[in-house]
Amino acid sequence: MIPENIYALVEKRLKERWTAIPKAEKALEKAREKAAAMGSSQTSSGGSKTKSAGSRVERMAILIVTAEKALETAQKWDAVFRKLDAIFPENTSEGFVASLMYGNGMSQEDVCRFTHCARVTVRRRRDRYVIYAATLAATMGLIKTEEVKSDGGTDPEE
Repeated sequence: MIPENIYALVEKRLKERWTAIPKAEKALEKAREKAAAMGSSQTSSGGSKTKSAGSRVERMAILIVTAEKALETAQKWDAVFRKLDAIFPENTSEGFVASLMYGNGMSQEDVCRFTHCARVTVRRRRDRYVIYAATLAATMGLIKTEEVKSDGGTDPEE
């Protein structure tokens, strides 16, 4: 089993699957528009930059870089989802449960009623799907796992 915080993160990303890239693209577009508007309004009569104008430019550059990084991360998660689709197509039990839960937004109980399966069966299929997603995300550097010490505890410094 994987840690709860990683499980929750992967489930959150699965639920945001179809909206993450458009949101990131929109945020990047807004950041670029804001920077362009700021650049056109910075014409000063003396031609010298003031400290506040320089810091505004730096803030806008940071905003753009942050938005680009968010878009890159969303694209990496999309690659994880495409690999998952190849591993678990919708005609597999895991893929079907995942499409109902993360694509259609059904709860686990609703999926049980819809598929006439026991809760434990739906839970196992969901767990298998999420664990695969977490493993793929970890291999792509999207999530970090803590190293476990030999005594079973975690070392926060590593």
